[in-house]
Amino acid sequence: MKTSLLFLLSTLLYWPISAQDSSKNWIETEAKITEIHNNIKARGTRSFATVSYTGEDGNPYQSRVELLAIPFIGTLKSVNDTVTVYYDPTNPTLAKSPETSFLQSYGLYLLIGAGILISLYNFRKKLGGDTA
Repeated sequence: MKTSLLFLLSTLLYWPISAQDSSKNWIETEAKITEIHNNIKARGTRSFATVSYTGEDGNPYQSRVELLAIPFIGTLKSVNDTVTVYYDPTNPTLAKSPETSFLQSYGLYLLIGAGILISLYNFRKKLGGDTA
């Protein structure tokens, strides 16, 4: 039971949601991080990076994208790191990051659900043990 739950959570960590909502016309490219902005609050942590990249037309562009953030810490990326971004060829300054994962979006709900399931399992096990 515990192994299955850990497998499910680790699988969902690497399942990118953004691949489902990325427009088919957007172009994937590598971008260099020039600045990082961590927004750490009690209700959540969000990290943004200012990135620079070269468009298909050969012109340099700069945009801001969201990075994967660890609660109360921020991102593990650093300035001058390279990240993958998608940009709109009709407006190359509009970019987004594919790093947003299912676990990042719904991780808290999954952890609460897992806690409830484990608690119910242990409660049921305890009740079963007392009546025997």
